[in-house]
Amino acid sequence: MKSIVKIFFLALITVLIATVVIKLNYDSAIERPNSDSSEKITVEIEQGASVETIIKKLVEAGVLKENWTTYFKVYIRINELAPKIQAGVYDIPKNLNIKELVSMIQSSKEQAVWVTIPEGLRKDEIANILANEFEKVNNPNFSSTEFLRLTTDTTFIGGLGFPYQLTDLEGYLFPDKYSFTVTADTESVIGIMLTNFKNKVGLTDTYEDIIIASMVEREGYTSEDRPMIADLIKRRYAEGWLLQIDATLLYPKKDWKAPITERDKQDDNPYNTYKRQGYPPTPICNPGLAAIRAVRNPKANNYYFYIHDNTGQVHFARTLAEHNQNIQKYLR
Repeated sequence: MKSIVKIFFLALITVLIATVVIKLNYDSAIERPNSDSSEKITVEIEQGASVETIIKKLVEAGVLKENWTTYFKVYIRINELAPKIQAGVYDIPKNLNIKELVSMIQSSKEQAVWVTIPEGLRKDEIANILANEFEKVNNPNFSSTEFLRLTTDTTFIGGLGFPYQLTDLEGYLFPDKYSFTVTADTESVIGIMLTNFKNKVGLTDTYEDIIIASMVEREGYTSEDRPMIADLIKRRYAEGWLLQIDATLLYPKKDWKAPITERDKQDDNPYNTYKRQGYPPTPICNPGLAAIRAVRNPKANNYYFYIHDNTGQVHFARTLAEHNQNIQKYLR
């Protein structure tokens, strides 16, 4: 009898573990993007097409991974969404997750404009991406010029609900994947991006934190080096050092790939951290959550210098002499 009870409990535990694993895999799959690419693929869903036929088309088009078809079916079944799928021609970005994909194919009359904003872009770069996407759907309501004007319009910014005074929205145009209506106007686009910032980042960080995060975003390449660089920047600032952040020199040039010259380092402008002490007056880009979290949780270290070699690997140094040795070793 004891053996039977023992076997029963072992079987029950096995079933429970399997159920938990399946649930975790399901939750992960429906939230995970199908791809890193934002390329859009045209897919036609015909009137009366079965769920099986639709899934086959989505897989063949490359907007749904073949090994996720079961999760796709389960999501539709659980939420009773099969009757809501509409026939039509859809331009589907490859980087949608299952939730977003199902949502998109429920509305053929007014397709969403999907726009992916990468981390670390300036507001002018973001304005150009948005303008290009809205131009594809002949939306006359969005203007990149108006977008940039509003980012420094103090009256407009004053009504956005920030707990501290802002004069520039650089740093708050949160990088993410967005769904806009085809008729969205400039103000509503900015409003959606700022609401996303408030929801995903919150408003507990100081303006100074967002400025630091923007530098960390441009200077840090991995989850390991970002918290190290955040700590290094904060210590240099606290101890009165010039920050000497290369990315700040590129911000006024509006070109992240421009070669940095000695003339750039001598140019006396507010963003030259080689010339002026302290932080730049505004963020230099719009940082992602990883960079912001690195500023919230910097990794203590005793380095004061760093360089990235030609492969992107960071090399830290405690002293100027060590730093110069790294330059000679990795950049010459």
